[in-house]
Amino acid sequence: MRRHLADKDGEVRELTADDVRSFKPIAEVDPGMVEAMKEFRRKVGRPKALSPKKHIGFRLAAEIVEGIKATGPGYNARVEKALREALELGTLEPAKPEASAKSAKETAARAALQRKLHRAPKRAVSKRTA
Repeated sequence: MRRHLADKDGEVRELTADDVRSFKPIAEVDPGMVEAMKEFRRKVGRPKALSPKKHIGFRLAAEIVEGIKATGPGYNARVEKALREALELGTLEPAKPEASAKSAKETAARAALQRKLHRAPKRAVSKRTA
């Protein structure tokens, strides 16, 4: 005869190896519980944003970064707000097409030069003694 796992007060007794062997998988005992747990896990965590933010990377002068961070916690939101206002007011000037093309050409030329320099054989430096 199998003993109850809990007494009349609801206290669970120490489990034995036989108790553990008699356990059944939750999917056999209560398949609805498996689906409920899957649904619960989908809902856990931060809700999905309607318009998620995108990560971009660009370089700023060190003193600009220090100045922004010195304004305290929440500086990301303040920078975003300032940029949004600048866009709405039209104070951000779009890049000039010819400047973009020129900088793209310059970037490509620099990259080609770097590759060429990187592949060039290194010349031995001779030391002259007087």
